[in-house]
Order: sequence, then structure tokens, then C-alpha cells
Amino acid sequence: MSKHYLKAHLLLMAVAWIYGANYSIAKIILDPGLIAANGFILLRLLAGALLFILFFGLPKKVERSDWQALLFCAFTGVFANQLLFFNGLALTSPIHASLIMICTPIIVMLIRVVQGQTMNAIQWAGCFLGFGGAYLVIRSSYQTDGSGASLSGDLMVLLNALFFGLFLSKAPALISKYGSFELMKWLFLTAVLMCLPFGFTQLLHVRWEIMEEVHWLSLGFVLLCTTFLAYAFNAKALEYSHPGLVSNYIYLQPLIAAFIAVMLKKDHLSSWHLYSGLMIMTGVYLAGGKLPVGLEKYFPGVKKILFREQE
Repeated sequence: MSKHYLKAHLLLMAVAWIYGANYSIAKIILDPGLIAANGFILLRLLAGALLFILFFGLPKKVERSDWQALLFCAFTGVFANQLLFFNGLALTSPIHASLIMICTPIIVMLIRVVQGQTMNAIQWAGCFLGFGGAYLVIRSSYQTDGSGASLSGDLMVLLNALFFGLFLSKAPALISKYGSFELMKWLFLTAVLMCLPFGFTQLLHVRWEIMEEVHWLSLGFVLLCTTFLAYAFNAKALEYSHPGLVSNYIYLQPLIAAFIAVMLKKDHLSSWHLYSGLMIMTGVYLAGGKLPVGLEKYFPGVKKILFREQE
């Protein structure tokens, strides 16, 4: 393994732990209502914009022809993404949110189908299996198991995954033209303006004086690690490796999220989580066009049938 590839793995492992921990750590502030969700989002967007400008300089000029795509990405990938995620997380449990979020690669595949790309039989099976697992997660919200999950919260997180999938369908062209960090500056700055009407009043009413040390540490983690470092590490990992390796690390997030949520007593595991999580992760794996290891060996020709070349 090359040094660059090893660096990519280390960066992506750090990102997986940051995102996995974020589901529970953000709840430390959201659950007691110290900062309302929309105010929290505005604070995060402001911090992200300032940190990217502080570390990577003032944003450069964007061509007029790219503004429509940039506004689309700012709305889907930052503003709506954060608005739905944090409001949904405030109403559901960390494990529910992390399981639903890993449906994002399946949503990206379906968006590509709408745009004209074809899928084979195994990929369609993966999509159905993944969404079947997501349905089990959302269905379990009807049960009063004390997890703190709710139907409305789960649906917000699922809608958030849809918006992020739309963002991923447009962002690569802008990234290739302007670079990851340059795009992040504009996305966060633009999203701040979008979020002002929703979060400004809530941010003004935050009672900072009653926040304890654990709340300040949690807020610092979300603003610095989840908002800035995770984006920066992901971008750097892409320089050292390839998108396929980056996407593979999504499987770790629900495992880490579940571990941390149980350790912090923010959630508890149930059979619903295990069954639905297995379905979703298997569905994501198959939707990526991959066969289970050894299947071709014991069933010769199955790969040719399932992955037949499309005209």
C-alpha cells in the first residue's frame, strides 16, 4: 500500500468517526433545546464559511454561467441538507438517522437513472433491498420503544438524503472547475444568506450563560470537526485516492454511530436496527454493481447474466 493510499485511509477513518459521533454529540445540544435547530444550522454555516476563508483565503470570482449550478448546490447540499438533517435529528434517534443516511448512494443511483443511465438487475435489487431496510427503520418509529425516534424525524432525514443525492449529481462539475475548497467557500457563504430568515431569530434567543462545559465542548465539536475538518479531510482523501474508496467508508458510519450512541446512552440497539441495517448496507453494496464474494465461483455465468452490457 502506497503512502498516499495509507493517508487516504487514515483521513477517511477520521471522517467516519467524526460523522458517526456527530449523531449523538449534536443531540447533547439539541435535546435540551439550548439552541433551536435552525439557529444551530445558521451558527454552523457561519462557522464553516469563516473557517474555510480563514484557512484557504477569500473566495475567487465565479463565472456568471456557473451561478445557477452553484445556487442549486448551495441549496441542496448545504442549506436544505442541514435544515432537514438537524431538524430531523432533533426529532429522531442517532441510530435511526445514521441508518437512513446510508441510503444516499442508492438515491444517487436512482437520480442517474432519471438522467438517462441504465441499471442492471442486481442494482435494482439492491435499491429495493436498501429502501426496504429504510422502510423498516421508519416503520419502527411507530413503536414506543423509548428510543426517541419519530416518523416525522425519520422522514426529514430521508428527505435530507434525497437533497444530498441531488447535490452529488451536480457538484463534481463545479469541483473539477474551481476545486473542492473554493467551492466550499461559496456554498457556505451562499447558504448563510439562505438560512438567515430561518435561524437569525433563534440564534438571538440562545441563552449562552446557562450552557455547561459539556455543551460548549459539543458545540465546538460540531462547528470545528463536523463542519470543517470532515469536509477538508474528505477533499484531501480524494486527492490521494478515488471516489470509490471514499464511498466505501459510508458503511462504517452507522456502526460507529450505534457504538457511540449506546456508550453515551443516547440510544439503544434493537432487532429492528440490526435487521434493517443489514438490509440497507447489503442494498447499497449491490446497488453499486457488486456481487457477493464467491457467487461467480459457485454459479458460473451469473455475472454475465446480471451485469449484461447495456446497449
